[in-house]
Amino acid sequence: MKYRSKLYISLVGTAVVSTAVGLSITYFHVKKLILKELHSKATSIAATGAASVDLNSLLQLKKNPSQYSSGYLEIQKELRAVRDINRRDDIYVKYVYILQPVDLKSDEFSYLVDAEESNSKDFSPPGEIASEVVKAKLNKHVKQLYSPSRFITDEWGDWLMGYAPILDSKGNYLATVGVNIYASMITAKLNRLFIFGLFSFGITLVLALVVGWFLSRHETESLDQLHRGVKAIDKGDLSQKINISGDDEFSELAREINNMAQGLQERERLRLSFTRYVSQHIMESIIKSEDSVKLSGERRKITLLFSDIRQFTKLSEKSNPEQVVSLLNEYFSVMVDVIFRNHGMLDKFLGDGIMVEFGAPLDDPLQEYHAVKAALEMQDELATLKKRWLLEGKPQIDIGIGIHTGLAVIGNIGSEKRIDYTAIGDTVNVASRLEQFTKQLKVPLLISEATVAAVRDQFNFTDLGAHVLRGRTDPISVYTIERAEFNQI
Repeated sequence: MKYRSKLYISLVGTAVVSTAVGLSITYFHVKKLILKELHSKATSIAATGAASVDLNSLLQLKKNPSQYSSGYLEIQKELRAVRDINRRDDIYVKYVYILQPVDLKSDEFSYLVDAEESNSKDFSPPGEIASEVVKAKLNKHVKQLYSPSRFITDEWGDWLMGYAPILDSKGNYLATVGVNIYASMITAKLNRLFIFGLFSFGITLVLALVVGWFLSRHETESLDQLHRGVKAIDKGDLSQKINISGDDEFSELAREINNMAQGLQERERLRLSFTRYVSQHIMESIIKSEDSVKLSGERRKITLLFSDIRQFTKLSEKSNPEQVVSLLNEYFSVMVDVIFRNHGMLDKFLGDGIMVEFGAPLDDPLQEYHAVKAALEMQDELATLKKRWLLEGKPQIDIGIGIHTGLAVIGNIGSEKRIDYTAIGDTVNVASRLEQFTKQLKVPLLISEATVAAVRDQFNFTDLGAHVLRGRTDPISVYTIERAEFNQI
């Protein structure tokens, strides 16, 4: 299930449950208040009736109960007045009457006065037992205002009842005024309240469905954007940007993903730029490096190595093109492995030559050592190749190598259509001239004083003196490493 659906269900569910609980609590609370108010009104009406009764007439009536006596008729008139004035829309009193205990030990009561008309079928004459009073447990509350908490049911229906005692001047109990209110009217009020609650619940449910849909859609729109953006990045579109405004968690996450994509894009650019020029180890170091690698251009100390095949032009003229290309590819493959193995960066192939930088793009405190070591290994690998080529009947070649250390400008140089990471400057020229000068001195390897100074104790150098290189005015001290297997032909 999608997050949007979960959020929608959660919002609607929360709204529905909260509304249902709220309406239920409200309904039962209001119901309790309504019933409490009606109980209070019933006892208040009964108390009003009790206050309107003439005590002398009541005492005479108790001695001689007769519905035709003047005392009975006078009290009945007062009770009817109380009944009629309380037949309203908000409350409808059906019966008002006076009760007296059958005897002191009994829980039964009999009618003493009934406000109903004598010719009414609901009229109860003096002495008739009021059976419903037993259910109301009036005998336990004869000297106080009392209204049973539950509706009382008799042969005439369901009632909410209220009772008030009639006391003489000394506080002695004489009788009880009873009031009956139709329970059906009260139930109808409560039903209307319940229906109103259901109606409110229905409206709330509809609103929750609509508002929940809009809210879930609005709140998950940012999540959808994040999902689309991450999916695009996963497919390789590192230029993808997620635009979510605001300062919430979604916008913050979008910014982090954009930064991540930018970092991945930069690393991919680095990988594409260097994957053909540096070893896998250096490439991984560049990518994992916490320090930024400057590609735009910087002046830094590097060690340059130039290598060139001797008399390659004559070789090309004597061999067919396919043989020349095959020989070069085999030679370059071996040389590049040596360069990468010694932390060098292959700058470019110069026809039959190679230009290599040590100490770029990553700093290398052992760049001079790695450059000299690479030169020696290149000579070793060439010797191995020459032995095999001799057996295969292939041409024999020799190479010259020049190494120099110094400051150079290194970075991406070119145009929008073609750009290379390379080094420029006097250091590059000196290294190139040293390689060319190997022909004049008839040695396979020439190393400048600047490089030798850093690794003098690690190799057996031979000082060849100071020489002026082509295109320069000041002499430069040069060195070589003599090894029997490197003797020039």
